[in-house]
Amino acid sequence: MTMEIDCKSLINENRDSFIDFLSQMIQADTQVLDQGIGGGNENNGQKIVKQKLSELNFLIDEFEVDDEKIRKFPGANLGHKNVARPNIVGRLKGTGGGKSLILNGHIDTMPYGNKAQWKYDPLSGMINKNEIYGLGATDMKGSLAAMILAAEMIRKFDIKLKGDLIIQSVVDEEGGGNGTMACVERGYSADGAIVGEPTQLHLQTAHMGFLFHEITVIGKSLHSSQLWEGVNAIDKSLKIYQALKELERNWLMTRKHPLLPGPTINLGVIEGGVAGSVVPNLCTMKTCLHFHPELNESKETTRDRVVDEVARTIELAVESDPWLKINQPKVSIYQEGFAFETPLDHPLVQKMKHTLDDVLENTIIEGMPAGCDARTLASFGNTPTIILGCGNPQQCHCIDEALPIDEFLKLIEIYVQFIITWCGTDR
Repeated sequence: MTMEIDCKSLINENRDSFIDFLSQMIQADTQVLDQGIGGGNENNGQKIVKQKLSELNFLIDEFEVDDEKIRKFPGANLGHKNVARPNIVGRLKGTGGGKSLILNGHIDTMPYGNKAQWKYDPLSGMINKNEIYGLGATDMKGSLAAMILAAEMIRKFDIKLKGDLIIQSVVDEEGGGNGTMACVERGYSADGAIVGEPTQLHLQTAHMGFLFHEITVIGKSLHSSQLWEGVNAIDKSLKIYQALKELERNWLMTRKHPLLPGPTINLGVIEGGVAGSVVPNLCTMKTCLHFHPELNESKETTRDRVVDEVARTIELAVESDPWLKINQPKVSIYQEGFAFETPLDHPLVQKMKHTLDDVLENTIIEGMPAGCDARTLASFGNTPTIILGCGNPQQCHCIDEALPIDEFLKLIEIYVQFIITWCGTDR
């Protein structure tokens, strides 16, 4: 009997208990408050994770995020309320001679909003046919539960892994990724890692980097009946924005990536003015741009090149305007994340592809248009990383979030097969 047949059979035998475990995790309120600034309820779920990993004989490391320790990471989100929001990391020691593996998933969720708009209670873990409903079902308690249950399968098979298996249940991902930064700062690294963000079982080997800019422009207030004597700060801001959109058009023509969409610049917030009868003397724009990883450049070089291009574009727009030239706008970066990519020929990618080829009818390799904790593990944890999880990303942060149960169970099988292949066994 092959390992694949055994795996499917054991999953079918334990189907109800596996679904019940996921339902328990969904029922645990793990919402972040004000994207981590106001704290979070993650410990409700971490208690479940800790108990389960302890039962599976994992060595448990429980620790909170420390601002002073993660301050060194670009994009660290400081000032969050970290008390009573612990990371839970479990390590199953290998017998030696194999490759180590990190399975990384976040326990926190965004708030559910207006409960009355949900078909079922967002903390119900309700099951309807092939769907399990609830906050975090897709993002990403389904994948995190699958990681833990894959480890349970390894134990049920009485398989002795050669390499260490490390499961990280992290906090504050929705607040910017502080939980995984704390894991890297604590010294966790491995020969490979999987981040379980929802990918519909597609293998993702790259994601975009992102930069949030705040641009503040001053004008000159006056009654609108004499607007020619004033300076409209909104008009001046839009001049800068149009220059940035021209930069975006240039990027879309010249920057290509086989797995990712083109680079973009989004104007997400524009604030200015007090009344229709007043020429506005202040305008603030907040933008988010996404950029490609470049395998032939370091992460710092790629990021710095993009920053320089944006700065130069704004500078040229300012130089062409007499008012802006004298009254320089204030430009700052208030949040950022590096781009990430693992080469397609890397052993981690190739072994996962082989696993997917064995389990699925069709293997899809792609990139993630957003960003996730893969960048932290790869860029700062020196750990080759891929992204693979269950659920449709369109179900993230939405009312009536739901996850296909058969996809969740299939992911358990994929994780089990890959753990055995990657870590190696004594059996």
